Amino acid sequence: MNGPAIDTHNERINFGKYVGELWTRLPVSYLKWIITTQARDHEIATAELARRGIPLTDDGIELSAHAIDSASLRLWAEYLGNKAENEGLHRWLKRITAEALAGGEVDDRNRVVWEGRVLLCLEVTPLVTIVKTCMIQHNTG
Repeated sequence: MNGPAIDTHNERINFGKYVGELWTRLPVSYLKWIITTQARDHEIATAELARRGIPLTDDGIELSAHAIDSASLRLWAEYLGNKAENEGLHRWLKRITAEALAGGEVDDRNRVVWEGRVLLCLEVTPLVTIVKTCMIQHNTG
């Protein structure tokens, strides 16, 4: 971070469901929500996570609960046929998302395809890519 670090001690949030609460007492999930939705004061939320020693993500990819559920229901055969040794569904889904992003382009509807087989629907923010859902890619036409 360039410039002086933001001091979150004694600062209170002035919007949302935790209005009036100290930034230092906000739940991590709420701080991440502020950052990923590009809501106001995302710089303070980022500084508070850094103060706590909590990275936003380990690899810039977050998975929604819906995406994990979708993968377990719709992509089980793909997972079993492609997972690395001792790789769980969560880690596999993050890996294929990273591979898809590295090897393909996100379309105008925020979708990317992994190996021509799995369609990943994303929310792309400046700080993190969130996998919202996933499914088997069906070729049409």
